[in-house]
Amino acid sequence: MELSRTPARWVGGLGVAWVVIFLGSVGGLQGEPPASDAPLAELRDFFADNGTRYLVGDFLAGTAFMLLFIPFIVFLPRGLGIAESAWSRMAAVGAAALVAVGGMATSFLDAVAIVKGDPRIDDGALTALLQANSAGIALIGLPAALVTLSIAGMLQTPGALWTAGRPTGVLRATAILGWIATVLLVVGAAFPIDDNPRGPLWTVRFSSFVGLALLVLVTSILVLTRRPDAPAIAAGRSGAAVGARD
Repeated sequence: MELSRTPARWVGGLGVAWVVIFLGSVGGLQGEPPASDAPLAELRDFFADNGTRYLVGDFLAGTAFMLLFIPFIVFLPRGLGIAESAWSRMAAVGAAALVAVGGMATSFLDAVAIVKGDPRIDDGALTALLQANSAGIALIGLPAALVTLSIAGMLQTPGALWTAGRPTGVLRATAILGWIATVLLVVGAAFPIDDNPRGPLWTVRFSSFVGLALLVLVTSILVLTRRPDAPAIAAGRSGAAVGARD
C-alpha cells in the first residue's frame, strides 16, 4: 500500500501549531495556580481573579490536543516517510490516552474556575478537587511517556526522512531527546508523593513536558524541511518498507 508520493510536510505544520498553542495557552494564558499545599484562600483568590482566563486557556489547550496533536501523531509515519509499525500504533494509543486522562485531570480545577473559587464551596470539597487534580496530572505523564518513546522509535526506523541520503546525526539526537523525555515523564509522574508540591519531582515533571513539546517541535521541523525529491514509501503485506523514486 503506497503511503504518499508527495512529501507530507503538512504533518510538520500540525506539530508546530500544536506547540505554539499549547505553550501559549498553558504556559501563558492560564497562569500557574497556587500549589496544592497553599492556603485555600489563596486558591480561591486566584480563580476569582483568573477563572475565565484559566478556562479559556484550558479550552484552547484541549482543542489543540484534539485537532492538532492527535492528527500529528496519527499521520507522523507519513510525514517521516515510513510505513505504519508497532511504534506508530503505540504512539496513537498514547496520544488518545493522553487526551482522555488530561481532560479528566483538568476537569477538577475547571470546576473551581467555573464558580471562580466561590467561598460557598466547602473546604473539604475544594481539597478533594485539588488532590484529584494532582493525581490526574501525575497520571498524564504515563501516556505522554508512551508517545515520546514511540516518536523516538519512529525516528530510528530505517528510511525515516530518507536517511540513506542524509546525515543521521540530527535524527539520532532527536531520538535521544525522546528517550530523555520518556524517563523524565515517568519519574515526574511521582511528584504527588513529594512533601513539597513544588519540589524536585515537580521540577522534573515540568521539565518533562517541556521535553515533550521540544521533541514535537524538532520532529515537526525535520518533517517540514525534508527533501522534496524523496522517494515514496510502500509497505507490502509483510509490513516492510521499500523506497521507490518518483
